[in-house]
Amino acid sequence: MAIQPADVGLLKNHRFRRLLESRLLGQVAQNALVYSLLILVVEETGSSVQIAILLCAFTLPGIILAVPAGAVADILPKQLTLTTGYLLRAAIAAALARYHGDLAFVYLLAAASAAVGQVFSPAEAAAVPALVRRDQLTAANSWMLLALVLGQVLGLVVLAPLLLKILDPQAVFAACAVLFLGATGVIGWVAGGFSGSGSPRSASSGFLDFAREGFRILGANRDAYLATVYLTTAIALSRALVVLLPNYTEDVLNIKAEDTVFVAAPAAIGAGAGLLFAPLLARIIGSRRSVVLGFVMFLLSVIALCVVVYARDFLHDHTHLEPGINFVETEVGVSSVITVTMLLAIPLGFAFTLLSIAARVVMNEEVPPEAQGRVFAVQMALGDLCSLPPLLAAGIAADAVGERPALLVAAITTVVIVTLLTFSRRLEQPRGTPLPVPGPAP
Repeated sequence: MAIQPADVGLLKNHRFRRLLESRLLGQVAQNALVYSLLILVVEETGSSVQIAILLCAFTLPGIILAVPAGAVADILPKQLTLTTGYLLRAAIAAALARYHGDLAFVYLLAAASAAVGQVFSPAEAAAVPALVRRDQLTAANSWMLLALVLGQVLGLVVLAPLLLKILDPQAVFAACAVLFLGATGVIGWVAGGFSGSGSPRSASSGFLDFAREGFRILGANRDAYLATVYLTTAIALSRALVVLLPNYTEDVLNIKAEDTVFVAAPAAIGAGAGLLFAPLLARIIGSRRSVVLGFVMFLLSVIALCVVVYARDFLHDHTHLEPGINFVETEVGVSSVITVTMLLAIPLGFAFTLLSIAARVVMNEEVPPEAQGRVFAVQMALGDLCSLPPLLAAGIAADAVGERPALLVAAITTVVIVTLLTFSRRLEQPRGTPLPVPGPAP
């Protein structure tokens, strides 16, 4: 069994359990809010340009504010940051319920919600090692990711579509405000245990010095640096995959774009398996090797999706899966290409989940607690910033040469970039090199 009794026993830690419960409520509300905003803009305008403006409103604050916001997350007590963040999100949801008919206000409130998240998210991630023991970090991050996945399912698939169908967007935003207030109450019951840095030196440090420390710490610790590199590049590649997926289903799988469930559902199964087995793998091979394993599996899965037709032929010629694949095609009516794509999507979801959990565990282990907000903020900022060029390039390349070649070029480019960053000479410090003490820049 992948999940050990000790992992389940984490839920007896009432402070961590409260953090987990508040995260679940907040994720349900946040995902329902984002989904409803997208539907609202589509129904109001029917314009792709307007949808792009909305997505920019959610993305740009992350690029501009993430790093300095991480410094703020380290200075302030985590409980205060989380409580205030939920209250602000509740106020934004209530404002959307009132002003959802004015697109200018919708864009401004979406940007405000994203800005709040830039301080909130690093503080939430950095709170985990303050509430659990070091040997429980992998299991704790697995629980946090499970809450994220459940929040996406309940918010995107259940709450928002149901209320939009029965009532209207105003009802969704009102429900989100209630959920955010509920999360505020839950996290407010946590009795201490994850305060801010609290040191006079930290409090008096220059704001830009605090922001730069996140980069300095990553530059001084190879394990944290590599975990950030692998996670950031995987996020960028996964977002490019999302952009290409609708046309990929039409041109490669010969099915309608809305039938991307043939890829998404198996990937979700793989992600669930990743949640179960990440703690076991971390115990057996260590969190650092788990990062590398997850990243390599993710890259290979993406490349396999690029050559799925050839992969189908290989399975037919060199494995014993041909009878099963043919059975699905003849009896169920699903083509063998779709069947192979579904099989490949399972390790894709597994690998990305394993990488996400293991990378965060490495950063929890290697980064001083008083600086984790900055480091997680750096990772978030890099994830947003590094995603923009691949998104644009993937769209242009897909129109020019097709989805499979575009995705294959993106995967190969990722391999080259990550190889260069991994073997960079300026990061040859041996493991155990002392980290810089958080404080003013020299």
